[in-house]
Amino acid sequence: MPSVITPICLFNRDNAMDLQLQRESPAYFKWSTLLNMYHPRPTDVTGQSNCSTGLSSDEFRYLKKYDLPIQDILCVEESKKGYEFLINSYKGRYFFRGFKHFERVYIDILPYIDEITMHAKDIFALRSIPRTKQPRGFTAPNKLSFRNCGRKPTSRRRKRENDDSSEVLPPTSLIFGGHMAQRGGHPWHVSIENEVTGGACGGTLISPRVILTAAHCIYGSKAEDFRVAVGMYDKRQRKGPGVIRRKLSSLIVHPKYDPEEFISDVGLLILKKKINSSDHVRPICLWNVDSDPNLERVAGTEAMVVGFGLADNYTLPNKLQEARLPIRTHRECFLSKRKFFGKYLRPGDNFCAGYTNGTTTCNGDSGGSLSVEKNGRWFIRGIVSFGMSKKVMFEGEERSLCHPNQYSLFADVASYVDWIVENTPDISFRN
Repeated sequence: MPSVITPICLFNRDNAMDLQLQRESPAYFKWSTLLNMYHPRPTDVTGQSNCSTGLSSDEFRYLKKYDLPIQDILCVEESKKGYEFLINSYKGRYFFRGFKHFERVYIDILPYIDEITMHAKDIFALRSIPRTKQPRGFTAPNKLSFRNCGRKPTSRRRKRENDDSSEVLPPTSLIFGGHMAQRGGHPWHVSIENEVTGGACGGTLISPRVILTAAHCIYGSKAEDFRVAVGMYDKRQRKGPGVIRRKLSSLIVHPKYDPEEFISDVGLLILKKKINSSDHVRPICLWNVDSDPNLERVAGTEAMVVGFGLADNYTLPNKLQEARLPIRTHRECFLSKRKFFGKYLRPGDNFCAGYTNGTTTCNGDSGGSLSVEKNGRWFIRGIVSFGMSKKVMFEGEERSLCHPNQYSLFADVASYVDWIVENTPDISFRN
């Protein structure tokens, strides 16, 4: 782009910040393009609530004619021909806020940022964050999806010195940057194998008959294609003590799942026969902490992710791996990689967690849980969905595998609690 041409910034502040700026200084300009010359003129912007009382009868008739909602307009104090754009000046940058529609009425672009960026291939913006939707059930901390959910077994002293229980082993290669899990430390984790495609995923036991996973792990497949193992710690001991293997009766993919964009990446596996709880196997709790799905309330919290996916140097571990990943705000996630997360991060549908220093989820971890501990119980907040990839040599060929220095995306369980319960035969909001 020539040095004499620079794109203006799209307006990027919320209403609270906008009003604060108006109080601090008259930072808005009406900008003219008459005769191909730029003529900035300072102006005062009237708040939307005052637009409805300060407009003339002609302006009101104009708004009614074009059915313009009051929340989509801004008003200026005076009108002058030729001043077509409303520009905000802030800390040395100019931001485009609106364009003239009639007399003193300007169309506010802020409500249309999502639509503008959707059609502008080279602009990436954080999608607007929807209002928090309260789930119908589990509306208090003592309301649980399953009576004995989320409790880890009490640790016991090892009986033999040569026991390979991992609590005495130092951290080793695993989920990038994490460490080997403790035997029995995640009794709700499920190993899911597709015997037709050879694909592997994780899942989470949420009731005696239902496993929660990512929709992309089961989409397009049949129940008979899968074999699941609950309580498995070492893949070399697939029939070891505490391991329960089950066949499936059905698969349920969220009706809004989009395989191209990974929207609503949530699915359920219904077992043919229920599983009884034990020290090795028990369900996790569905999200209910403070009955508030608002992500900002848990941002910064360290959550636990587990899986048998690729570990350091893209090696396949035999034993279950774990890592603690901080939940990130939508803004942190977006700013870390605008192009990628501007396209795939969808507040209200998913969120991101992790580090940018080499600790992340990887291929094979999809469908597993990102869980938070609260008062001695563990609650599932996220389902491993996907993340950025990079080209690496794996098993003698170049493949696209996980990028260890980028955040991972998780389907937001809090947004899907109602749907999960409606499709889980042995959980109800009355529990």
